[in-house]
Amino acid sequence: MPDDKKNVVAKKKAAGDETRLLPIILRYFKLAGVALAVYGFGYTQFSPGWILMGLVAYVWKEKHNQRKHLQIKIQQQIAKDEESTILARVEDLPSWVHFPDVERAEWFNKILDQIWPFIGDYVKKLLMDSIQEKIQQSHSTVGSFRFTQIDLGDIPPRIGGVKVYTENVRRDEIYLDLDIIYSSDSFIEVKVKGITAGIKDLQLRGTLRVIFKPLIGQIPLFGGMSFFFINTPDIDFNLTGLANSLDLPGLSDMLDTIIAEQISNIMVLPNRIVVPMVQDVNLMMLRYPQPDGVLRIHVLGAKDLIRADIGFAKKGKSDPYAVVKVGAKKFKTKVINNTVNPEWNAVFETIIDIKDGQYVDIELKDEDPGSKDDDLGCVNIAISSVSKDGTTDSWLPLEDVKQGLIHIKLVWNYLSKDPSILDHAKIKTQHMEKNTDGTELSSSLLMVNLDSARELPGSLKRGKKQMAEPCAYCIVSVGQKKEESAVKLNTDSPIWEENYRYLVHDPNIQVIDVQVMDKKTGKPLGDMSLPLKSILRAPDMTLDQYFSLKNSGVSSQIHMRLALRALTTEKSKESTEPEQIITPSEVAKDGTSVDGNTGATPAPASAPTAAAAKDQKAAPAKSSSPSPAKDTSKPITAETVSSVQSIPPGKTAATSQQRTDADLRQRKATTPTPAVLRSSLYRRPDPIGAYKHGRMHLTIRYSSQRKNLVVVIHKCLNLIACDDDDLADPYVKMYLLPDKSTKHKTKIVKNNLNPVFDETFEFEVSPGEVKEKRLDITIRNDTSVFSGNKKTMGTMEIDLSNLDLTKTTTEWFDVRPEDFEGKPYSLCSDV
Repeated sequence: MPDDKKNVVAKKKAAGDETRLLPIILRYFKLAGVALAVYGFGYTQFSPGWILMGLVAYVWKEKHNQRKHLQIKIQQQIAKDEESTILARVEDLPSWVHFPDVERAEWFNKILDQIWPFIGDYVKKLLMDSIQEKIQQSHSTVGSFRFTQIDLGDIPPRIGGVKVYTENVRRDEIYLDLDIIYSSDSFIEVKVKGITAGIKDLQLRGTLRVIFKPLIGQIPLFGGMSFFFINTPDIDFNLTGLANSLDLPGLSDMLDTIIAEQISNIMVLPNRIVVPMVQDVNLMMLRYPQPDGVLRIHVLGAKDLIRADIGFAKKGKSDPYAVVKVGAKKFKTKVINNTVNPEWNAVFETIIDIKDGQYVDIELKDEDPGSKDDDLGCVNIAISSVSKDGTTDSWLPLEDVKQGLIHIKLVWNYLSKDPSILDHAKIKTQHMEKNTDGTELSSSLLMVNLDSARELPGSLKRGKKQMAEPCAYCIVSVGQKKEESAVKLNTDSPIWEENYRYLVHDPNIQVIDVQVMDKKTGKPLGDMSLPLKSILRAPDMTLDQYFSLKNSGVSSQIHMRLALRALTTEKSKESTEPEQIITPSEVAKDGTSVDGNTGATPAPASAPTAAAAKDQKAAPAKSSSPSPAKDTSKPITAETVSSVQSIPPGKTAATSQQRTDADLRQRKATTPTPAVLRSSLYRRPDPIGAYKHGRMHLTIRYSSQRKNLVVVIHKCLNLIACDDDDLADPYVKMYLLPDKSTKHKTKIVKNNLNPVFDETFEFEVSPGEVKEKRLDITIRNDTSVFSGNKKTMGTMEIDLSNLDLTKTTTEWFDVRPEDFEGKPYSLCSDV
């Protein structure tokens, strides 16, 4: 026994010596290889420049990898403990930076952390058993596709905050906004035709909206659930295997854009994922609710942009263009070369599904062919504020740059069922302006629900006298826009349940064309054309019925729901009422509806199911007319299904303003680093100011713990010029009146009329005395002693008697001239 122990110890020692010896040998051969390479370059008389080029490339790659790994590490730490990570990296947070005011969901994060391994097993099984097979069958070139490794990692997604909407929603629905943070250590690897590639360290952050509707009186208490990202989420990841060769400047940006667009096509508005929870729920209305309206975006021009291209004597120019993003939609203006004051006069139209919480993001870029385009600034506009004002025409300051303004005009259009708005003469006079692509502006919105078809003709099988069922799909066209449905394999009664939307210029003269095709043979199975003016004459401008197909079988029909809505800038009750989802479950057995009303509630017939479609093959189509209450246990006939209108009441100006403020605070607080407050139309009614001396952005609050008045000077806008070159060197000086014992002064910003300071100052004053004080602010121009340039650019005086010691006030103030003798500003007045 002792000899055995000695042998074991000897073997362990030998193994340890070999383990320590191996790194030394490897290091020797690496050094020898480097020395041999240097000798080879000298022997063959190659230029040392090649070595320097390799060194530069190696150093750049190492720095790039280190920075990326550091970002991933920080994001993973934030995913585990957001507040501690931020506080550990920022010693003294500015007073105006705070964490989201939405409710925390730590209890849910703890549950998610506990069940994450089981979710990982479920996802792995789902990908292996279902997704892999579907990918293999999608195309012959990926028949060998398979997942070789799936590991979701140990870090689960984190819910940064939850906002539950309690105002401006119906009693039978629940709206939640979830701040999703997924900074994972996941690793997924695939193999196709011997080629291995993968993705690891997936990062995703965005606001996910979850809607539970309609609420019902039985378990699980809601009929369906839908979820989607309001705006495109931020996405980042690392590539492995062969795909790592794409992780280069330019290519990596292109790949990020492609993946973001694919995610947008699935989960960013207007796309959404719907999960029915009970039977008898109208999935078409749940999946495709009526939009809130249509937004017309005029990108007119910009001025005083930064000079991104280098020129002689610092007189370079830019080649600016604008990119407009609304949800999953993206628009781009033309490029104006060699200017810092471009005029685009571009017009875009986009459908807005949900206006609350959604933003118009506008980015200005400088085109640089062959390299990444430079950023010229950006601006973010809350759509809810635009819908409240109706029309907004403003010059907005660009963020994340030192200077620049952009001229934006936004027009909100409600959806109306009034056919008189779509009079042919009115359309010709009111919608003569054209879009950027040359098409006329829209006067109406057409919503098409492509439900199903029946009795489609088949084709003869090869060498047999037997008919083969078709693989049918539809092409739906209105004007120049075409939409193609999914292919339904081997059936003469396909069910698509898809939705398309078209912006229509004049429904009095335009038509909708539908062509049914067979994917196997490439031949048409039937077609139909319908003048849109026939929808104008229908009740509520809605047709829901079977339409006979031409050039098809004798009984071939297609079932669609066509709803036309006029665009109007005038708000009315019916223009703000989207369509309601009615289900048989909403009426209780005692005759009481969910809304609390007694009596029988008529429920519309839902779209026909697959079984019902086959039971109706011989039923003729009838004209559109409201249908009475039906026994849902009977087969659905081919009669027109009437639409039932209802849902959210009109929003008041006060609640809309509160919702907008809350949305802005939430968006501002979701980033872990301090940032300039976001632009909003209702905050900046006049960039020049009422006194033509510019404006100043301030935050004022009182710190009860330190007993200090905290003042944050963010930035100024459109200050007056004081120097000979129409510029100035502004700085801000502050006193707390009536005494001037304490003075504060900002830094000097050279040659700028739109200076950004972002500096925080504190005045020591007790809570009882602070409301007796006045804040005296002077904007000065830094000049020499013997200079004749103007020294005072403007003044302000703010009365603190109405200061709320429990809240933070952030406002834009008009700068007044030096000789102004009026009353000081009050924090409770309109500034």
